Amino acid sequence: MKYLSYLFFLFLMLACNGQEKVDLFKLNLDEPIEKIVDFNDKNMIGVETVEYAYGLLIEMDNPGKYTFDGIDLKGQKVFLQINSERLKTDSITKFGGGHFDMKGFKDKTELAKILKEYKADPTIYGFRMEMQTPTLKKEILKKLESQYGKGTKNPNTDNGLYWNVRKQNKYIFYAPDYDRLIILNKSNLSKNCYWDSMNGLIDFGGCDHEAYTKELTKNRTDSKDIKNKPVLKIDKNWNINDLRLGTSTEADFVKSFTSKNFERVITLNPKGGLQEVMHENKYNNFYFYFTAGKNGENDQKNNILKGYSINDFEAVETSFENQLKKGMKGEDVVKVIGKNDIIGDTGLKYSNYLEIKNPTYKINLIFNDNKLFSSMYVLKKE
Repeated sequence: MKYLSYLFFLFLMLACNGQEKVDLFKLNLDEPIEKIVDFNDKNMIGVETVEYAYGLLIEMDNPGKYTFDGIDLKGQKVFLQINSERLKTDSITKFGGGHFDMKGFKDKTELAKILKEYKADPTIYGFRMEMQTPTLKKEILKKLESQYGKGTKNPNTDNGLYWNVRKQNKYIFYAPDYDRLIILNKSNLSKNCYWDSMNGLIDFGGCDHEAYTKELTKNRTDSKDIKNKPVLKIDKNWNINDLRLGTSTEADFVKSFTSKNFERVITLNPKGGLQEVMHENKYNNFYFYFTAGKNGENDQKNNILKGYSINDFEAVETSFENQLKKGMKGEDVVKVIGKNDIIGDTGLKYSNYLEIKNPTYKINLIFNDNKLFSSMYVLKKE
């Protein structure tokens, strides 16, 4: 009898262990989020533009629970990709690099609240996973080629491949140069184009890049329609209005006239710890960032201003004490700042920003597609 009880117990343990594993390779990529994530983990949800600028991502804390056709993914990051209507705007890509804004959720209620905030679907439409070792990359490629045959060479990277799997209605992007595998349900995606920062722009045939970008950013508020724009004055030391970098507190900001129409947001790092305190004005598209003081993020008198970003000069009225002006050409900005005080590509041949030399702050002046000065950010260096 004890032997039978032991067998029954062993069967239950094996069954439970089997249920914990999710095979990413076998997903339809239309599954409800709550069926894929484990709410006992420290999951994060939000925006990570290095991964994908216009999508909502969930990063799982314990990817060892996920496999890829039998391959254990323990130690590799796994992201679930979710459609979000709110993120179909170009505002989050104007930081001159990666933008991280993610928060934790503990249960279905918190998840549902965040999805509603982002106007996001309750289902996934894809996943992204790390491939950090040469062995794993070879194993993954072998699985893909066994199932789908040889992939098409990605012209934008040295070793990238992709598959347009019509029978399963999927796109597969194998990007070993960036340690990534990305598989998406293409039902609601462009049939002609695809872009992300790790694959570049891929043309499946007849890609209209301008139309594709416009669709990705269809929810952008046209700056010309914004009324009663905030007035911002930036001095020679890059302080803004009555707020001084490294000195002014969050309490000073809250009391100032500048703080009108801002919402306070706490952002967390992937481990669930505090990343920063932020005040955001999404309508006029500018933000203030604070370092938490000795008593934690809720002590506004000790939270210190560490930077700001103005993501669209057309949405605000901005003047500079050093004679910069919105819409300036790069060469004219270089004349105002001085070539010796600029780091990197002063001719804007390979980048869309100029970085100003500063021992404490990273200061980027950003230029639009027409190479005109259109946005900026100032952030304390880590």
